[in-house]
Amino acid sequence: MTVAQRTVVLSLSLLSLAGGIAWQLFEPGFEPWLFVIVGLMGLFTQWWPTGRKSYASRRLSGTVTFNYSNNNGRYVIGREEMLFETAWSKASDTSIHIYKDPPSIDSIAIALGVAHIKDLRSVSNLDFSSRSRTPQEGDVVILKNRYGNYAALKVSDIKDSARSDLKDEITFSYVINPNGGDDFR
Repeated sequence: MTVAQRTVVLSLSLLSLAGGIAWQLFEPGFEPWLFVIVGLMGLFTQWWPTGRKSYASRRLSGTVTFNYSNNNGRYVIGREEMLFETAWSKASDTSIHIYKDPPSIDSIAIALGVAHIKDLRSVSNLDFSSRSRTPQEGDVVILKNRYGNYAALKVSDIKDSARSDLKDEITFSYVINPNGGDDFR
């Protein structure tokens, strides 16, 4: 559900709940309880676990581990103008392909020789000319989205089921620059 949809469901649920309680106070009966039940059901749907695996994190920084063979290799980080839909595919157990194919991504680059995201300065000078890049474990990838915002992802672990691992999996830490700039210090 989008933020707007969640807001509508939450508002209508609270309105139904409050209306049912008020109605029950002034005119007791069976019908007011239906409004209370409908309101509670709407509230529960906001936080009830769906059982589906989530392939998104709305946070502006964090660490992600997911199976890149699922969900077409896509994992979304951030939200609104700071949204980045990453797209990954298998390369090996020490490297992985990342693509600028999703509509939210304008360009990608690898910050060679950078050990930590906090060491990144002026990432707009990097080579963003290719559709795909193949980072190694330990590399930092820079994404620029269609709004001109930057995200830095440090690839920390890659698993490959075609080699010695039980599953295809990537772990990366990321920071989305909240200032909209190209400096991550």
